[in-house]
This record gives sequence, structure tokens and C-alpha cells, in this order.
Amino acid sequence: MHIFITLLSVLFLSLISCTANAAPDDEVLTEVQFRENPKVLARSINNEIPSLPRFTSLNQFTEFSKRHLLSAPELMRNLQLSARLKMDLYDKSKDRYIVANGLIEQLEQISISDFDKSYLLMLKGRYVGRSQQDFSSAIDYYQQAISLIEQSNKSPDRVLLYTLHENVSVMHMILREPDTALIHLQKLSAVAKEIDNDYLIAHAESVLGKFFYKQNQIGKSLSHYNAAIKRSLGDKNSSQNAHIELQLSRVYRDLESWDEALASASSAAESFTRLGNDNYVSSAMTVIAMVYANQEQWYQAVDYYLNAQQIERRLGNEIGLALNLHNLGEVYFKIGDTKNSLSNLKQANTIFSARNSEHYLVYNDLLIAEVSASIGNWQDVAEYATKAEKIAESKQLLNEQSEALERHAKAQEQLGKFEQAYNSMLKLNGIRAQAEPSSDEFDLKQSKIKEQKLDLKLSKIEKQLQQKSNQLNIAHLISLICVFILCLLLLLLIKQWRLKNKAKLLNDTLQQTQLLEPFTQQANYLSFKFDYDKANHSQIKTLALVSLSDQINSDLTQGYECNANMNKQQLLAIQNSLSCKSYIIRPGVFLLSFDSNIEANHLLTKLREILEQNHGQTSLHMGILHLPLLADPAIKLSAAQHFASLQMMLSAAKTLGSNQDYFVTMKTLNFASAGIFSKPLYLNIEKSIVRGIVKVETNGNKDDILWPRWKSHQNIDLNDDKVAI
Repeated sequence: MHIFITLLSVLFLSLISCTANAAPDDEVLTEVQFRENPKVLARSINNEIPSLPRFTSLNQFTEFSKRHLLSAPELMRNLQLSARLKMDLYDKSKDRYIVANGLIEQLEQISISDFDKSYLLMLKGRYVGRSQQDFSSAIDYYQQAISLIEQSNKSPDRVLLYTLHENVSVMHMILREPDTALIHLQKLSAVAKEIDNDYLIAHAESVLGKFFYKQNQIGKSLSHYNAAIKRSLGDKNSSQNAHIELQLSRVYRDLESWDEALASASSAAESFTRLGNDNYVSSAMTVIAMVYANQEQWYQAVDYYLNAQQIERRLGNEIGLALNLHNLGEVYFKIGDTKNSLSNLKQANTIFSARNSEHYLVYNDLLIAEVSASIGNWQDVAEYATKAEKIAESKQLLNEQSEALERHAKAQEQLGKFEQAYNSMLKLNGIRAQAEPSSDEFDLKQSKIKEQKLDLKLSKIEKQLQQKSNQLNIAHLISLICVFILCLLLLLLIKQWRLKNKAKLLNDTLQQTQLLEPFTQQANYLSFKFDYDKANHSQIKTLALVSLSDQINSDLTQGYECNANMNKQQLLAIQNSLSCKSYIIRPGVFLLSFDSNIEANHLLTKLREILEQNHGQTSLHMGILHLPLLADPAIKLSAAQHFASLQMMLSAAKTLGSNQDYFVTMKTLNFASAGIFSKPLYLNIEKSIVRGIVKVETNGNKDDILWPRWKSHQNIDLNDDKVAI
């Protein structure tokens, strides 16, 4: 038992230790919750602040916090998170940017510390970036926010800096500024390692993987995804894992690993559906559509693009819708439906132009130029190729600029503008010479891609094995605890069984003791009742109640111990000599039960002979009954009725004196009823004797008998017929 308790204590302490070591910093925990369960975080804040406050000064803010029994820093943090959550992708409300802007205006009145000011600048940048797609202005806000806390070592500041670098890097990637984006991503990774949290490190690695994927550096991209997978925590962070799967599906798609791409994209879609994140469900469906398109399974691709388009329309995500229209335009072009292709592409062009999204517009212009060339609309080819070339040149997109110049030259040639076509070709050749990599660089790049692809597969297998190992360890721990509990229950059951047996033995002993006279340890009156009820009544033929009248008080004159030994000796002698069952009623009074009819005088004589040899210096009086008392066999009298009748006979015998041994017995006439032996029994028997229904026999003079009367009826006239039997 001690070993099991010790083992359980060790297991419990180990679990506590693991839990304590895994407990993250509050700021990190909040950041992880923001990324994994924004809805849960929003509900938690709403529970603390049922309605968003309205104040325009620091004093009003302080009063509001006191009124709601909240600390000012806690309320400030909740307001900041509320504004950020309103601008998160999970929030689909139409007034989300209006509410967010209102919170930003209130925070501007109360932000005093560097952290609060930095957070406010981040929110402003997020607002103009999300609502207006003005990424240049957003970056300015973010840069100001970074400068305020960059040198701080406080935990909240480092977590905020992590978010700032991530968001800035994403905006630089959107604006096709890869060098600047990479600088912020490297800082993001450094901050994550300073914080030393697996979730944040895994996220930083996955963002780096996405960056290098966008730069077509697949080898480096796979390397960072490999690192992200090693740091991710499986099912604990379902949102992060879904994002990694989504990004990996794009990498597999570009590597033409179609099965892996579809598996990762489908897994991501299922996870995002469970999380209720429709934005990324749409992204996953778009990847699946692209995988089918790359395999020239155009109609499956159209189905997934249309499903994604429904989600984007429902969410009101115009950029996502425009990208979807662009992709549909490409697929329709592949299946020869140029009319639908141009319709979708020009709708996308309108949205991109309105949003000033040149980073998307350049590809859409190039595709419109390509589709227009296929139907010989060279004027549109020249127009859209020129637009694409200008954007590509400003963004330093050499491949896109080359394609635009090539299409522009072809269009000018078809339109008879040969000089312009020639100039475009000269410019094109210069760009190609600048952009073309050497064969050695290409081979090295492909080799690195294959190496990282194998590393990624190996990391996934290692992660799966680790998860299985963790599950197995947990299963072993649970099994060990279950075995311990079962052993503990078994010990408890054994103990209960022993206690039950002990209690049963004690109960049996008490029951047996109850049937014994306490001094002589011989059967008593209760034992007689038990034997009478258990036996067949026809087996008992004679009952005798014997009084050693001169020894009735011997327990007082010679002490209970000496008297008990004498009574025990007498009782055993009677029992052995007469082959009867014997019971001691009280000192000097014995009850005898025979299974045969014994004549009263004979029994009295035998008793005298036996007692002469066993302390028989006493007179004997005996009440005796021959059973059954009533002629009707259907009438059954109880042991108590027989005993009370014997008592009355013995009492009558004792009134005859002590000059000799006396007995008194009775028998009833054939027509006698059971009422004779009902309560009050003495009165009813005596009344029956007077009326002649009961006949009394004795070895003395009947007239000398003084029948006992209860106090309750000692003045009753037995000759009065009104006294009922």
C-alpha cells in the first residue's frame, strides 16, 4: 500500500512539474490565443467589458475603470486587444473598421507609456492598411512604433515588437520590396528566439518559409518550413499547423508534387473549416484549384475556384475576390472560353486598380495581354503590356518586365510599329542577360531543393513519431495510474471483505450469545423460542417448567459464579439423563422439552433422583404440559403462549407447599377454543378452569391451589358471566 501511494505521489509531482515548466508568460499566452482562438479571446474581453466605453479624456477613462472595478492597465490592454481583434480576418461585421477607428480615437486620449503609444501606432497602421490598402502609410506608422520600443527588454514590449516586425515584413512583401521584408523577418526570428517560445519561433520560421517561397527560393523555403514543423506543437496549435499545411501545399504545388499538395491543402481546408476561418478556407480551395489546373484538370479547378469565390463574396473581401476572378480568367482561357476569361480578368483589373494594388495588377495586365493576343486584339495587348511593363519596372520585377516587353514588341509588330517593336526587343535582351542564372547556379539550386524536400519529409516523420511517442507515454502513464487505482480498489475490496467477514462473525457470535444465559452459558428462554419456531410443532410432546424452589435465591446467598456452576451441572445432568432439550430461565428455574409424552409423576421422580446426586437439597415444583393443548390441529399456539401457561402451572404448584415435590398440569376439553390462551392469559385460563373447560391435575390437593391473579384483574369475580374469555 505504501509503495502505491509513493508511486502516485511521484507521478503527481511529475505532472505538476511538467505543467509548471510549460506555463508561458501572460503576454505570450495572450498573443498565442489571439492567433489561435481570436473568437474565444474576444468573448473573454466582452465578458469583462459588456459594452465598449465612450470617453474623450484620461479622467473619464479612470472613472470608467473604477466604475467597472477594473484596473486601468487591464482595461487599457482589453481596449487595445478589442481594436486589434476588430481588424482581424475572423471578424466579419460590416462596421468592424468603424468600431476599430472609434477605439483608436479613444486610445489616443489615454496612451502615455512608450508601449501604449507604440501599440496605438500599430493600430493606426493596421487600420489604414486593412481598410484603405494604403500600405505605404501603414509602414510609416509601424516604423514609428518600432522605434519606440526597439531597445526595451520588457516582455510585453518584445512580444509587441515581434508582431510589428511580422506585419511590416508582410506589407513589404506585398509591395514587392523583398530586401526590406527580409530584414524585418530576420529581426522577427531574432525576437522570437529571445522570447524563447516554440509557438512564436515556429511562426517566424513559417513566415520566412513563405518569404523565400515568394522569391522562388524553394530550397530555403523548405528549410524554414522544416524548422517550423520541428517547433510546432501538433494538435495543441491547430491554427498554426493549418497555416503551415496551407503554405506547404503551395510549395508542393510548385514542385509538382501533386499528391502531397492536395493532401496538405485538404488538411488545411478541414482545419480552417473547424476553426470557422473562412478566409483561409477560401485560400486552401484556391490552392486545390491551382493543383488541378496545373494538371490540366480544368473543370475540377473551376469548381474549386467558384467555391472559393462564393466565400470571398460572402465575406466582402474584394482583394480575395479579385484574385479569384484573375484565377478563373486564367482557367477559362485554358479551356478556350476567351469571352468569360476577359470578363473575369477585367473585373479583377477594376478592383486592383481601385485598390491601387499594383503588386497584383501587374500579373492581371499580363494575362489580359496574353488572352487578347490569342484573339488578335493587338491594341489591347499593347495597352495592357505597356501598363504591366511600367509596374514591373518600378517594382524591379525582371521576369514580369521581360514578359511585358515581349508581348508589347509582338503587338507593335502586328500594328506595323516596327521601330517601337525593335526598341522593346533591345530592352528585353538587356533584361534577359541580367536575369538569366548560370547553369551551375541552377543545378545547385535544384540540388538544394531536393535536399530540403527530403529534410522536410524526414522532419514530418520525426514529428509524427514524436507525437506517437508522446501519446504512448501518456497512455503508459494513464495505464500506470489505472493499475494503481485498480490495485488500490482491490486492497479496499479485500479490506471491505475482511471487515464484512469480521462483522458477520461478530454478528453470528452476538446472535449465539443472545441465545445463552449470561452466567451459565446455557440455552435460555430466547433459545427455546428459536428452537420452537424452527422445529415442527408435532415433534414437541411434553414441556416442563421446573423450579428448584429452595435454590431460587442461591445466586445471592453463594454468589453468581458458584451458583452458575451448580445450575450448569444440574442442567447438564438432567439433559444427559432424560435425553431432552434443556433451557435455563433464571437461577433455579429450568425449562425441559421432550419429543415424547412423559407422565408427570414419573418425570418428577426422575428429576428428584438426578438432583439427589447434583446438589439436590431443595424442594421441587413443576408445571407440565402435554402437547397439543387444543384438539383442533389447525390451531397453532406460540412458544410464548406455551411458556406463559407453564408459568401459571408452576405458580400453582408452588402454592401447594414444600413438604414434598409437587407438579400441576392441565388439559383442555375437545371443544376448547384458542381464546383460552389469548391475553390476559392467566385470567382466561382461570376462568376456563372455573367453567370446567380446562381440567387441572396435580399430585397435591387441588383445593389448596391458589391461582395467581394479575393486579389488573385481582378483584374480578370469576363467576361473573360478563367476564369474557
